[in-house]
Amino acid sequence: MKTNFFARLLLVCTAIIPLAVSAQLSTTPLNSAEEAVQDFLLGSGVLIENVVFNGSAIQISSFDGGTDQLGMELGLMMSTSEAAIPVLQEVGFGEGIQGDVDLLTLANSVPALIGQSFSVTEVFDVASLEFDFIPYGENISFRYVFASQEYTNWVNTPFNDVFGFFVSGPGIEGPFSAPEGFDGGSVNIAIVPESDPGLPITVSSVNHILNSEHYIDNFTNGQGGIPLPGQTTVFTAEALGLQIGETYHIRLAIADGSDTALASAIFLEAGSFTSEVEVDPNDVGDLNGDGVLNIYDLLLIIANFGCEGEACVGDFDVNLATDVQDILFFLSLF
Repeated sequence: MKTNFFARLLLVCTAIIPLAVSAQLSTTPLNSAEEAVQDFLLGSGVLIENVVFNGSAIQISSFDGGTDQLGMELGLMMSTSEAAIPVLQEVGFGEGIQGDVDLLTLANSVPALIGQSFSVTEVFDVASLEFDFIPYGENISFRYVFASQEYTNWVNTPFNDVFGFFVSGPGIEGPFSAPEGFDGGSVNIAIVPESDPGLPITVSSVNHILNSEHYIDNFTNGQGGIPLPGQTTVFTAEALGLQIGETYHIRLAIADGSDTALASAIFLEAGSFTSEVEVDPNDVGDLNGDGVLNIYDLLLIIANFGCEGEACVGDFDVNLATDVQDILFFLSLF
């Protein structure tokens, strides 16, 4: 078994090996779960509500200055430890939330998929962020990076730190749990690109040996500012074929595998949780293309309110922003 001695030894090594030559990456505590999603994850084409975070408040923060280290400048960080840079401190070694059936199932689905035989006994230090969302396109997507102190010493062992992005709602049938009112279960959309069947992303499924094209060794590559020896490249999570204007649910969760030692983290890019909307410029006001002007078009404008740039949905006056004037124009169409 991995002992506290070895865990602490690796933590010390992480601190003294010069990862922090460039320490631009910084983190900031958040005031609420709502702030976490609205300010540091949500993009255009989506409405959100009922935001809930489960875990210790120190396990979630915003991050800034991550371009060189992560390939993402700004966003949201969740960790199995205290989500603070430059030093990750464990959550009281066992004081975090223990147990999550879906994450345990995910972690233990990996060995058979990669030709290994280890198993994860339990998951610890769970942090999860969940909310309902209404997409105004047929798909949603967002960008993320997974990083861990388990790299590379504990690849293909029971200490298989794991995370999942569980989506439920109309038309979705899946093996994982879902909240009341979402009867079809949920599916995990955090998978290795082009894997079939979908391979969950853990320290044992993406590393220096397996799927190495998606892995970055932070020691070798001098990734400054992150006290995590290894990380993935930037991945995109996608849920496809959604029903426009219907309510869905997503749960973003991460946990330690088999013990509470050594931290893992998920970095989610700010503004990347989006639903791409196709708009016919000849159908003024009918933003979702259903042939009528109705509340769904107004909700789509509200979902994009504050957007700036050429791609803004609902920018009727073409001033490169979706703003109050666009709402007033839409109402004038009735």
